[in-house]
Amino acid sequence: MSDGDSSSTFDTWLDKIKTWLALDTPKGRDELLAELKQAFEQNVIDADAWRMLQGVMHLSGQRVRDIMVPRSQIVTLDAKASFADNIRVILEAQHSRYPVIGETRDQLEGILMAKDLLTAYLKSPDQTIADLAPLYRPVFYVPEGKRATELLREFQSRHLHLAVVVDEYGGLAGLVTIEDIIEGIVGEIEDEYDETDVHILEIKQGTFTVKALTPIAEFNQFFDMSLGQEVADTIGGLIVAKFGRVPHTGEMINLTPRMQFQVLRADRRRVHLFKVSLSTLLELPPPQDSV
Repeated sequence: MSDGDSSSTFDTWLDKIKTWLALDTPKGRDELLAELKQAFEQNVIDADAWRMLQGVMHLSGQRVRDIMVPRSQIVTLDAKASFADNIRVILEAQHSRYPVIGETRDQLEGILMAKDLLTAYLKSPDQTIADLAPLYRPVFYVPEGKRATELLREFQSRHLHLAVVVDEYGGLAGLVTIEDIIEGIVGEIEDEYDETDVHILEIKQGTFTVKALTPIAEFNQFFDMSLGQEVADTIGGLIVAKFGRVPHTGEMINLTPRMQFQVLRADRRRVHLFKVSLSTLLELPPPQDSV
């Protein structure tokens, strides 16, 4: 097929899509997907475009509740806690924006950028988080039933990256970012910490960060252990199997009496990063499903 023919065919398919979207009674989603799949099979659109179009169609049927990080997994800063404690939270979670809680977890004072907190700490370490109130960004609240595509448009028009999700009673239900929405279209977006091939990193004596995707064979070699691979091939899979579910950020479990795992980063689907501490530990109670 010549470039001219390919361009003409693409324009034809594009006109079809525009027509379907403009109709008062558009064709069903399945029929539209079938037409788009045919376009992919005829090389009118490439594999990446086909994948993203599927993501767009899937996202169009989702609500904020379907993509949000649930309340139990939200990482927050505490206005009553010390600078040091809050900086520890930032270093472990590695997010760029954090809700700041007041007297209760449902009472949000604002959104604080990690860079603002770290800059303020360098200028005056004796301040409190409450002293940084002028730096808080306003909290953008959205209902959990809002369409994900509608929220994406609001993020764009308001130049925002994060929204706090509330339930029908006004209580804190979760948190959603623009990245959560975009990942629904293009797939998971890895950050700069995921680009490195280093799976295990010692952050201080006896304490390590370990990626969930670390192969068990590599983990065994590093820590001189002999964990089996009958249950899983990665350390993340093994820990999830021990929990019996995908654990939440902050949850801990002992792999051995001297090796404690704490979840540093996790989403609704899987765990991303652990903190592993080597010490003499008391046995933790078995994990329980959250209510």
